[in-house]
Amino acid sequence: MIAEPSDITDIGGLGGTPETVSLLPGEFLFREGDDAHALYVVKRGVVRVVSGSTVYETVRAGGIVGEMAIVDPGTSRSASVIAGTHAELIEIDLATFLGMVSKTPDFALMVMRVMARRLRIMNQRYRPQSSW
Repeated sequence: MIAEPSDITDIGGLGGTPETVSLLPGEFLFREGDDAHALYVVKRGVVRVVSGSTVYETVRAGGIVGEMAIVDPGTSRSASVIAGTHAELIEIDLATFLGMVSKTPDFALMVMRVMARRLRIMNQRYRPQSSW
C-alpha cells in the first residue's frame, strides 16, 4: 500500500525529533526565493502555495509543501507558502527525509506523486491549448 499524505503526520519514530512550526493566519512559512532546506507536512490547518497574487494550491492537513527542496537541494524556493488558518507543520530536513525513505520507501513514491500531480496541474493551467 502506498503511503498517503495523511499517513505521514506521525513520523516520530523515523529518526530524531522533527521540529513543529506553528503559523498564524497570514503568516509565511517561507517566501519565493528563500533558501530551501526542508519539506513540511501540514499537521493541522490550511496553507496556500502562492506566487505573487496567484494561488497555485491550497494544502490541508496531511499534505506536503516544500518538497522540491529535498529532491533538488541547493535551490531556492519556487513559490511562497502562507497560512490560511492557524496551522502546524512538521519540518522534515534532508537527514530525516532520507531516514523516512530508507524505512518506508513508499514515502518517496508519495512525494514523487505529489510532485507529478502538481506538475500536471501546472501544465494544464499554463500550456497553450492546441487546436488540433
